[in-house]
Amino acid sequence: MKRKLQGVCILLVFLFGCGTVSTAQRPEEQALNFVVMGDNRPANEFRPEQPYIYFKAVQKAVALDPALILNTGDLVLGYDVDSREKAKKEFDDFEKATALIREKDIPLYITMGNHSGYTEFSREAFVERYINKDTGSLYYSVDMKNCHFIILCSELENEASQITGKQLEWLKGDLKRAEGKHIFVLLHRPLYPKIEHLKDSLNKYPGKRDALAELFKQYNVSMVFVGHVHVYNFSVVDGLGQIIAGGSGAPLVGTIDDGAFNHFFHVIVNGDSIDYRLIPLQNEVQLATQLMEEGRIQGAISLAEKAMEMFPDHPMPHIIATTGYKLDDRTVEYNTGITKLLSILKGQEEVFFRLGEFCLSVKLLDLSDYYLSKALAINKNSFNVWYHYAQLKTEQKQYDTAIKMYKKALPLTKNKLHKQKIKERIEELK
Repeated sequence: MKRKLQGVCILLVFLFGCGTVSTAQRPEEQALNFVVMGDNRPANEFRPEQPYIYFKAVQKAVALDPALILNTGDLVLGYDVDSREKAKKEFDDFEKATALIREKDIPLYITMGNHSGYTEFSREAFVERYINKDTGSLYYSVDMKNCHFIILCSELENEASQITGKQLEWLKGDLKRAEGKHIFVLLHRPLYPKIEHLKDSLNKYPGKRDALAELFKQYNVSMVFVGHVHVYNFSVVDGLGQIIAGGSGAPLVGTIDDGAFNHFFHVIVNGDSIDYRLIPLQNEVQLATQLMEEGRIQGAISLAEKAMEMFPDHPMPHIIATTGYKLDDRTVEYNTGITKLLSILKGQEEVFFRLGEFCLSVKLLDLSDYYLSKALAINKNSFNVWYHYAQLKTEQKQYDTAIKMYKKALPLTKNKLHKQKIKERIEELK
């Protein structure tokens, strides 16, 4: 079986844009092509919308006219979901960002990620929406032409970080039935993690992981696609290929050399040939944010405006551009930016909070103070504002004030993780 993994020069991609890696095959010769992407969840609950780069990944992927799309999981934040209503909103936001795939009627197969299993509400919402309707299971397989796609679940209750029990027995039978086809496996947690999640992937149970790998090799699995780690990584361990494709929007980890860049995969199967194409994505929002932190205001505005043209209703490009207009004393553009943000975010408090949160993230501390104070004047019981004001005062080394603000924030949230973090910060600042 001929396998081909095509590399790219990431530096050139980031400098000059990105595109599909060329091959000798003509489109009419392509028997089957599919896309792999995932780990597109929001960074945190303070920026709750799907990341800008996921919209771009969807747009680029659909343009390739794939026969199907595989998603490596972690569609939503999940850990902040404390009600059915909250779960519905997060998954609705994912589906809104995914609408182009649905409109083109491209089959989308999603493996469950750990973020969908953090709370009972997020787990229930995922199962309700994405369980296979034919099998009634979170693990199943799909045949298409000479290819066999196996979707496994590394997040089953009481079986996280392992493929075991009934799922394993089903897998053995399914692999046997698929002999002679190109077999591709999709699951969330890697067999062989890199950079991060080194202790909570399938290697948490090395004996079971190794037995699973041997099973895959026995049936000549062509590739295992995983996520969980927000990087690109390709590895071959004792003859088994694994691609970590975790770059569709969640916060990246490591460095460019580690594979920390936004991307997805385009795979073309033509007879016995499999062509794996890594598609890097230039993230204008991320680059504009970096430029803003470096004080390169004009460059940040330019990239943000480019992103605004591509996706005019995503808040982040407008937040970055509006911050730049404020710093550059461009009053007309600034007022237009505020008006647009009001239409997207539906309220002054949220607009001022999001501007303050962004300015804090890029170390524009005085401007962050300006926006957070305006948000607080509208609502003195906002957890988001008090929590970030406390962080701001910590950055400004006003530790006593920061402690007071953390204490203001503490009773305003039910989130256990936030409560714990606030208590830890207060102890650190004493």
